[in-house]
Amino acid sequence: MERIVVFNDHANIAAAFQQLGYPLDQGDLLEYLAEGRFLVEAHTFVPIDPRDPSGRDALVEDLWNIGYLVHSKIGTIAGDSYRCDFDVELTLEMMRTAEIVKPDIIVLLSGDKDFVPAILELRRRGIRVEIAGFPGHNAAREVMLKGSGFIDLDRYRQQRWEALETLPESPTQASTVKAALEAGPL
Repeated sequence: MERIVVFNDHANIAAAFQQLGYPLDQGDLLEYLAEGRFLVEAHTFVPIDPRDPSGRDALVEDLWNIGYLVHSKIGTIAGDSYRCDFDVELTLEMMRTAEIVKPDIIVLLSGDKDFVPAILELRRRGIRVEIAGFPGHNAAREVMLKGSGFIDLDRYRQQRWEALETLPESPTQASTVKAALEAGPL
């Protein structure tokens, strides 16, 4: 059985799901990515709003309960919002994992092209790097091409919603589906 480690750029993936009006069930997504493979560990990198440092405590606890190793840091104010860049931390953790854990596959939940050098280095080390994202939305073409494989999250979304026999057409319908997903397993 192939050994995988998942790395989740939480801000990138959560924003993509939200912008597209799709519900995000982190536990279900992790199960989907690991299906038929041995999940060694899963890391997620969660930015914290400096104006409300405890505002994501419940999210962080939920992610720990799902099984993620949660990495968080407080961002810096940027106008009316904040910025929190995890590229260096995420890259270092992927390289550390490659050396210590030696997985067969790393799944990167991010389409950020800043990860291309890390993706190429991991591949040179004999590790398959699968990129998971939404083509044309949060997954840069360059990242999709440089990875060993691509997991289309739009297909994931369609499979999950088709299982509920409905595809939301608007964010209002998406919240109804989210409530159905939260109500229990499919």
